[in-house]
Amino acid sequence: MSNILFLDKMQQVIKSYDSNEFMECVQTKEITTNASELMNDTLSASLPFDETIKDASYIAVNDTKEQEFSLYRILTTKDEDNLLSSEAINFAVDELDNFIIKDIRPKNRSFSYVINQLLSDSGCDWVLGVCEPIKTVSSTFYYTSMREALKALQELGSEFTFSIEITGNKITKKIINCYNQIGKITNKRFEYGEEVLKIVHQQDRTNIVTALIGRGKGEEVGDGYGRRLEFSDVEWKKSNGKPLDKPKGQNWIEYPEMTKEYGIPSNGKMLPRKTVVVFDDVEDASELLQKTYDQLAYYCRPLVQFNTEILGSDSIGNTVSIHRGERNYHYQTRVFKVVTDHVNGRVQASLGDNLSGNSLNRQLSQVQSNISDLDSNKMTWYDSTEIGKYQDDIMRGAGANGGSIYMVNGLEAGVSQSRETYEQVFMDGPKIQDSQYFMIQNNAGISFKQCKKGQWTTIKDVHNGASTTAWTLDGTFNASFIAAGILAGVLIQGVVVKSIGSNSFFQSVLSNGAFSIEQYKETNNVDYTKPDWQKDVHGGKVGEFIGTYDGNTKKANGSALINYPGYILSINQDSGNGSSTPVFQVPSDSTFDKPKFKLFGDGTLQGDINIKGNFYVNGVKIDTNGGGNSGGGGGWNGKYPPEVTSDRDKRYWQIWAMAIGAGFSKQAAAALLGNAQGESDANPTADEGGGRPGFGYGVWQWTDSSGASSGRVYMINLMTRAGVTDDPDTITAQFKLLMWHAPNGQWIATSSYPYSWTQFMTLTDINTAAQAFVSNFERPLNSHPERSTWAQEWYDKFVNLEIPSGGSYIAPISSPITVSSEFGWRTSPITGAQEFHNGIDLVNGNPNTPILASADGTVVSAADPGYFDWYGNWTVIKHADGMYTGYAHQSRVDVAVGQNVKQGQQIGLMGTTGPSTGEHCHFQFMDEFYPSSNAHFHNARDYINF
Repeated sequence: MSNILFLDKMQQVIKSYDSNEFMECVQTKEITTNASELMNDTLSASLPFDETIKDASYIAVNDTKEQEFSLYRILTTKDEDNLLSSEAINFAVDELDNFIIKDIRPKNRSFSYVINQLLSDSGCDWVLGVCEPIKTVSSTFYYTSMREALKALQELGSEFTFSIEITGNKITKKIINCYNQIGKITNKRFEYGEEVLKIVHQQDRTNIVTALIGRGKGEEVGDGYGRRLEFSDVEWKKSNGKPLDKPKGQNWIEYPEMTKEYGIPSNGKMLPRKTVVVFDDVEDASELLQKTYDQLAYYCRPLVQFNTEILGSDSIGNTVSIHRGERNYHYQTRVFKVVTDHVNGRVQASLGDNLSGNSLNRQLSQVQSNISDLDSNKMTWYDSTEIGKYQDDIMRGAGANGGSIYMVNGLEAGVSQSRETYEQVFMDGPKIQDSQYFMIQNNAGISFKQCKKGQWTTIKDVHNGASTTAWTLDGTFNASFIAAGILAGVLIQGVVVKSIGSNSFFQSVLSNGAFSIEQYKETNNVDYTKPDWQKDVHGGKVGEFIGTYDGNTKKANGSALINYPGYILSINQDSGNGSSTPVFQVPSDSTFDKPKFKLFGDGTLQGDINIKGNFYVNGVKIDTNGGGNSGGGGGWNGKYPPEVTSDRDKRYWQIWAMAIGAGFSKQAAAALLGNAQGESDANPTADEGGGRPGFGYGVWQWTDSSGASSGRVYMINLMTRAGVTDDPDTITAQFKLLMWHAPNGQWIATSSYPYSWTQFMTLTDINTAAQAFVSNFERPLNSHPERSTWAQEWYDKFVNLEIPSGGSYIAPISSPITVSSEFGWRTSPITGAQEFHNGIDLVNGNPNTPILASADGTVVSAADPGYFDWYGNWTVIKHADGMYTGYAHQSRVDVAVGQNVKQGQQIGLMGTTGPSTGEHCHFQFMDEFYPSSNAHFHNARDYINF
């Protein structure tokens, strides 16, 4: 009984069965007649349907050792009549085809060394088990699969089997075993015609030979060989235990019984059917005779295939004897196929000659010529030998008198069994081992090869060496071989012209009228028949100089230098020593949405300069006040939730509301409150030194570290630089100063809290945010863990409270209202640059909807061309609480300066005047008529619930 396992696609065991649970389980192993193919090994299995294994990928069979299995990959699975049937093939052949050997070239190395080297180079997880062959290997394995490599080794005289070991539920070892010959030589003898030996097929072949002329290694002639070794001087006598009689002076060996049966009739007697067999590696006459006899024993008899059921499942490859008494001969043959039925235990073995498939035409692999009878062709043995030498010299040609040319046949090249010329080799020396450069002509065209002198010693070394085709038979010329000289002409016309830069870091390419700098990409052979062949030529683009055209007229209108993201475009000044320094540069972080450039060195600009955006000098923003700005301080409408009643809580609420309005997360806002409590209990007039220099002042205790001025004076000086014009002793002014001071030098990221000010504003962990403010903004001598506790307390107190709306303002257009662009920083829809959007854009589906006054007030600007021109037709209303509301881009203004208006009164119509991308109402709140900085704009959402 056999143990059979099913495994999933990860080769993990799913379920185990005994063979008696199967309806069918037939394992077929066959040694192929062609040594260049590995053993055929298949499995057919059927058992009652089982849901757990219906998606299995592998089947493992064990009928021998405890842990060693044959593993099969399932090719097809059928679920019919409540039976689950699978067809599978030995997984090793399939798996090994996917491991690639890059370049292994053993020379006179043992089989075990070569196989282990191949396994290592291919990254294969297989290991070598048994390795019997002791012969050496000299070959080349260049970008070939592990499967093909084993096939090549098998052709050198070996055979392979494959198995796995399973421990627990997984494969723990994959084993390749290498034998001189699978199986063992047994004493088992079958009599031809006995009942246990069933004749499956018999073929009396027409190419039977009854005598063989053996020829061994020849003497050297140039780089080839001339007269070959013979066994004429060796004598065999059956009386001395030899299988046949062969007298001295006779250069062939004959099976007289076979000549009597199959010979050539001539003058009342049968002449032997002769042919010649050549063994290039045999240098001893006695060995030559024995090898010639071995071949004759096979090729002098009819081909017969037998079946028997008395051999075991492990008999594959075993050698047995077949005795044919009526013809007085016997021979040894192998079990070439074993079919094992694991359900009923029956084993059917096929032995003898494999006459299935293409093996019917199998012929003597070592036969170099097929001379049926030397006598009938009126040719003496001496004549045939001299002709053979002459042919050898013609085929080779290379040598002291032959020039450096070698005519190579298919046998020598290892591509066929034919002696017909396959290719012609030209070399730069008189012999292969004295040559370094080779030119090859064959049916692929003309190619060139190169090696170190002495590296290649045989013509097969040359054939297997790496080559580059220079000229194919269809006329295609490889331009890589143009290494020097001048191409005389006035035009090179094509799709791509490529020039390689120094050290192959980059390449310059002319393609489709554009000149580009690209990352270097090695290009060898290009298949121009592929529609995407240019991918094999182009590398990643770094920069490009292109022509531009007018999309309407379809005519060229200019040119452009293109920089690609992640790279630098630069105009440099040469240093005179091979290096350079930039004068103008587009940096690598420049993008389409946010383009950047840098200028280096002194320079002069003549003419007016129109800057659309912010302008900074040494980090200080230059605006209408000539100073920096706070970047916005968050809006607050002066209103408190009903839960906030004490003066202390109101101070903290104002900071909370302004922080939320400025874009802080609620956790980061709480961090400001925890630190404000630790510094001053959120008191904007807290003065720790009573006006003395070197002490802190205000909510966050601004301190002149130089000790030159008091905290309040130092704070007011900072406010002047920041453009903060509010009362300095208020939370509003000090919050605006915080928003300017932090990103303008006070906030310094530490290794413990490596956050920028902008990143701090978005932190969502209260402890992290509180301690980041302590370390990066306050930077005290001692730590303050208590501020995290206070921040958590303020967070818990305010987190669920709603920020009250202004209450006295209404939306400037009727419902339904959509906010098409929010208040704050955005990418300009006009310029594409980053800009501070100081209002909120509103639409309602009616492009000419009436614009309404948001609250009672007095019109202080109406379509005034002297106001900022980017508002188009613009109306500003001043309200009783000191706030101003603005309404931009109107198509019509219906009010005049000085006119008093009521809440909800129509003041104009929606439009798209001024810089605008479509009809909308740009609506904004200001605490100054001409705001001096972004801090004086307020978010409309703080006053109206949209």
